[in-house]
Amino acid sequence: MRFSDKVAVVTGADSGIGRATATRLLAEGATVYAADVRHTDPWPDTGDGRLRRLDLDVADAGAPERLAARLREEAGRVDVLCNVAGILHIAPFLEVGRADWDRVLAVNLTGVFFLSQAAARIMVEQAVAGRIVNVSSVHAVVSEPNAAPYTATKGGLEAMTRTMASELAPHGITVNCVRPGATRTRMSEPIYTPQIVRSLHAKIPLGKIAPPEWVAAAICYLASDEACYTTGACLDVDGGYAMDGSLPGTAYA
Repeated sequence: MRFSDKVAVVTGADSGIGRATATRLLAEGATVYAADVRHTDPWPDTGDGRLRRLDLDVADAGAPERLAARLREEAGRVDVLCNVAGILHIAPFLEVGRADWDRVLAVNLTGVFFLSQAAARIMVEQAVAGRIVNVSSVHAVVSEPNAAPYTATKGGLEAMTRTMASELAPHGITVNCVRPGATRTRMSEPIYTPQIVRSLHAKIPLGKIAPPEWVAAAICYLASDEACYTTGACLDVDGGYAMDGSLPGTAYA
């Protein structure tokens, strides 16, 4: 029950890593504002009102103000913000259009910046030693062909995390990120063809594609008081993908 009496916001909460994170926070006692642009899957009734569903498009310029207003009205505070919402646009670099680029940046980077700013302002006002956790990707450091806007946003997110951590540290607020590898989510399933899955199993040292719950565990650790002395860090949750330079199926003599 690490989050008893805590108020948490999770974006991208309808599915995948966001859903797993919100579920774990609820299980550990938090009041959770589960935010997503759409809510398609039903949630179990906690019976105590700790789950608050919130329709929110993080790319909308008005989203931070609406979120802040609801938090101030209903909770009066926020302790945890988990920026999980993200989108992926697949196209060759030479064919990416301006609208595609702008949309990916709006969700994956700009939305994170301004939602974090809104949450941090409330944390500072209420003298809350809050936690902000951003979700990056192994492809911030390992190239992913045909996903240039996505990789650009994840690299930018990690740099932004460090700057936010530096500026918010005097207020007792920590800012960290997790860097997931291959994870089965609504976003990734369409591209996980049998061939891709076989290649990932061969490439990943631990030989597995993660369920969302494994990444959520890392997010909740960084969101908890157990990580009170960690800020500006990026935690790999990728089965060893990024660190491994071996050639699958071969070995040097």
